[in-house]
Amino acid sequence: MYREMPEVGGVVHTHSTYAVAWASRGEPIPCVITGMADEFGGEIPIGPFAVIGDDTIGRGIVETLRGHRSRAVLMQNHGPFTIGKDAKDAVKAAVMVEDVARSIHIARQLGDPLPIPQEKIDSLFDRYQNVYGQATDARR
Repeated sequence: MYREMPEVGGVVHTHSTYAVAWASRGEPIPCVITGMADEFGGEIPIGPFAVIGDDTIGRGIVETLRGHRSRAVLMQNHGPFTIGKDAKDAVKAAVMVEDVARSIHIARQLGDPLPIPQEKIDSLFDRYQNVYGQATDARR
């Protein structure tokens, strides 16, 4: 992954309960929470099924995340993998994946969650990635 995606400085893989449950269904996590739009810029996609032991999982992650704004992928029947600019960033994404997986699972028990329109997802993602937070020297 590091060779194929030079912008990646950290990778995290967990077997967190709710994210693994989504992965076992082969179902992407839909973007129905503003925090998810902020962090991932849309749904968390499903990557292909892969047996451990060679580079198949890594290739599946790269193929799924290339050209996708999400920093997370649910590998089918396996679990979540996240990437970041460094290890801390990838860990933050992994924590967020489990949080949204749980929240959206609970929301679905209450009925169908309301989708966020794509233009609003785009706006939220841009604001969070480029404006939100304290100004740094680069953003002044």
